[in-house]
Amino acid sequence: MVSVSVVVPIYNAIRTLPSHLGAIARLHPMPLEILLVDNGSTDGTLALLHDFARDHSSFGVKVLEEPRRGAAAARNAGFQAAKGDVIAFIDSDCTPEPTWLSHMSDPFRDPQVGAVAGRVVAAPPASIMELFSALHTLQLPDRPARSRRWTPWEGGYVTANLAVRRSLLVELNGIDENTVGGTGAGSDYELCARVYAADFEIVYVPQAIVFHHHRTTLPGMVRQAFDYGESHAYLISRKLTGGLWVDLPIRPLSWKGCPLHAWLDLASADKKVLAVMLLAILYGPALLLLIPYAVWLVVITDRRAMRFGSTVMLGGRVALAGLLLVKSFAMTLGRWWGSVKYGALCL
Repeated sequence: MVSVSVVVPIYNAIRTLPSHLGAIARLHPMPLEILLVDNGSTDGTLALLHDFARDHSSFGVKVLEEPRRGAAAARNAGFQAAKGDVIAFIDSDCTPEPTWLSHMSDPFRDPQVGAVAGRVVAAPPASIMELFSALHTLQLPDRPARSRRWTPWEGGYVTANLAVRRSLLVELNGIDENTVGGTGAGSDYELCARVYAADFEIVYVPQAIVFHHHRTTLPGMVRQAFDYGESHAYLISRKLTGGLWVDLPIRPLSWKGCPLHAWLDLASADKKVLAVMLLAILYGPALLLLIPYAVWLVVITDRRAMRFGSTVMLGGRVALAGLLLVKSFAMTLGRWWGSVKYGALCL
């Protein structure tokens, strides 16, 4: 069986660290070592990490301090100090199930597997903002998969729950710390693209579950959506030789032989609102179509919440629908900005 080093990038995580560290201590089997990489926290996080390392000295816990800002830099510092055959990345706002590592390590028996991705499930939300993020972020399938290439629609997995062969990380020079102007947004998908380029596969194991605590503030959600949108343009300009991917309300279409680097999401909520507004320029009463569309957004949002097991009052449903519009506008703005910066067509 391969040896596993767990690497956790951490920044001002005092809200989620107690549950995260408690879950790490309950892993079975335990990893070879646990590397907790503080990234300049100012909220008491570092003291909590040292307390955990002292109280669990038999677990091989190491606390590292990385002055270079960004989760990518913290992950690189952790993997460079690690000794295991496999580096299992997890975020400090995630709590793994006890069997997480056993599911993550099994596929590495196949030498063709360069990385293993697990499922990220939303933790029970405590606010409308957390519920919204749970409904519209990291919607991963419950079926296993084996990926051999990255495209806008497949093959991308997040480092909140990703294990990579250490030897492969060394060969790839670690995680790119300079994606999207140094923000690190998109660095996980960028890493996946390089894993495929090195002729390895990534296996998705839905049984390897971590529970994720989502963003709790509107500015944080908007900033994340903008950065992710910008990263989409960055990725298609740098990691694809060409192609056209179009998300339509009915079904997606692609033309992989197209010489363009283009990804058009015409199914997002903001694009539909924009389409109605453009139609209203030609025919003013068309603006009234926004009323049934707003009602439809409220209805489908409520259905999603019910499937998630949450009952939301009417005011909450309206808020969730509004947040969907805000997020989609922010992501489109990020894609537009990324298109200008990186020479792609991503909207």
